[in-house]
Amino acid sequence: MKKAAYQTIIAEFDQWGQQHDRVCSIGCSTCCTENVTITALEGERILAYVIDRGMEQWLADRLRPPAHVERPRMTTNEFAHACINQREADPGANESLAACPLLEDDVCRIYPVRPFSCRCFISTVRCAATRPAQVDEHYLAAGTAMLQLIEHLGQKEYWGTMVDVLLALLDISAYRPVAEALADPSRIMQGRLRTMTARPLPGFLFTEAEERELRPLLQAIFTTRIGEVTVEDILNGRTDTAVSSR
Repeated sequence: MKKAAYQTIIAEFDQWGQQHDRVCSIGCSTCCTENVTITALEGERILAYVIDRGMEQWLADRLRPPAHVERPRMTTNEFAHACINQREADPGANESLAACPLLEDDVCRIYPVRPFSCRCFISTVRCAATRPAQVDEHYLAAGTAMLQLIEHLGQKEYWGTMVDVLLALLDISAYRPVAEALADPSRIMQGRLRTMTARPLPGFLFTEAEERELRPLLQAIFTTRIGEVTVEDILNGRTDTAVSSR
């Protein structure tokens, strides 16, 4: 059910986001850096995709700890919790410009299962090292809200940079083919030690104007039915109660 809820979140966001102009295209990879953060759920989607296509050795060769990134000190929801409670918060710098290791000839090799941090990144101008992306504030607010929901969906599981989470997941038997292809198996433990734990949603960081703008998007997500329950039921952990009451 969590996988289906995740698919609903990204599908509804993709549809909602079509109203926002962008210049992004295949081969435009300036924003594709090694500092992408993901949840365990997103990591499992990537690993399953790689194994299904016989790309185990290709991925194993690229699962090296990022050399340039300063890892975040807080998850998205930890930062939101601190802000909501008016506590000083330092999420840490996460500004590496080193290319994502899963790029090949400036094209993402896992594009169909790319994590939401990648999916939501767009720009209205052509990006460059000296020219950052530009995007509407409401779009940024929506993207942050989706990241919060996705983290909530994966709470109590791994959260961190993509390489670290992928390495941490390799102890799961289903992903052993990638683990066995690693030149240095100790990377699995190293990745696990560098991950954080996904946290529940403490509330959104909306202005009143952003809340009005994004209410239809959130409503569409929450009310989508997956079998006998809604996405809101899944996010609130009410799946057993919802099913038993019918």
